Amino acid sequence: MPLEGEWARADVFRVLRDICSNENLDWPHIARIYGFELSSLEDPRGVVPITAWHAVFEHVAETLGNDAVMFDLFNNIEIGCFSIFDYLFACAPTLRDACQAWVKYMPIRSNAYRIKFQETETSGYVEWPILEGRGNWQQNMFARIGWAAQQLEHALDMNVPPILIELATPEPKNTSAFQKKYQGRLKFCAPHNRISFPRALLSRRLRRNDAYLYEIILKAAVSEMESFDQLESPLSRIANEVASSLSNGSCTLPQISAKLGMSQRAVQRVLEKEGTSFRKLSEEIRRSAAERYLRSTGLPMKEIAYLLGFSELSTFSRAVKSWFGVSPRKVREAPASQAR
Repeated sequence: MPLEGEWARADVFRVLRDICSNENLDWPHIARIYGFELSSLEDPRGVVPITAWHAVFEHVAETLGNDAVMFDLFNNIEIGCFSIFDYLFACAPTLRDACQAWVKYMPIRSNAYRIKFQETETSGYVEWPILEGRGNWQQNMFARIGWAAQQLEHALDMNVPPILIELATPEPKNTSAFQKKYQGRLKFCAPHNRISFPRALLSRRLRRNDAYLYEIILKAAVSEMESFDQLESPLSRIANEVASSLSNGSCTLPQISAKLGMSQRAVQRVLEKEGTSFRKLSEEIRRSAAERYLRSTGLPMKEIAYLLGFSELSTFSRAVKSWFGVSPRKVREAPASQAR
């Protein structure tokens, strides 16, 4: 279910290429396979399709023969590799300001999703949405988590800050130095992709903050936002809201429209323009999520049914049979090529 027009910045491939420069990676070949322009890696405004943004990380991890390597590669890159977006965090007045900057200026990195920042009575957290239907994103998420943890380490001036990392992926077969560093604070097969931290840290002054410098950084970010004037596409917003609303049972057209602040007719027009319907989109997202849960987690069938918004296990089983031609158990046991 790749959505047309969804992009992410290409500089992440340039960073990946440079930190793997000693490996035998054929980037012209990679670009041809996954459908992006190799020249975009050197273009300050270069972008690649979101499906390629995910798939290339899977390809590189497989080529390197290490499914945990992205944690280490991106936890050790230099601050500033992603230009303004790095400095928005590193040079913010407080951790709260840094997280809010990530949320506000995320459109300069991708139009496919938004980051969420929330505060509770005892903690704060940053959460990345699960992008159903855009290919396997596990390795890309490992890279983002490694990078985000490094941003926190640097900003707070702590080698291992008191954070909890939760990932909606199975644990990799290999073990990285990053996993050892955050042993006991890294949870796999979670319902979300999230980094949490004690609320007391949110008001902490960050070591690199300089009021005059940060004003310059914010102006540069606003200018970059204007050059990347395509915010999260309406179709992406609808798809992401449907994906996040499956488990709470609020996944009807009226409910999704209300959450998006759109009329039902406006939602329908967006979907019609893209050649789909609310029912078809919801079904594709639920199917994609079902395959991910069955193949990438060990969750019980009842829990998967609940997460997908099915009130009865039998209804879930019938839906899986209609999607894949076999029972949920056989989808879980089958090789990847047979489950699609």
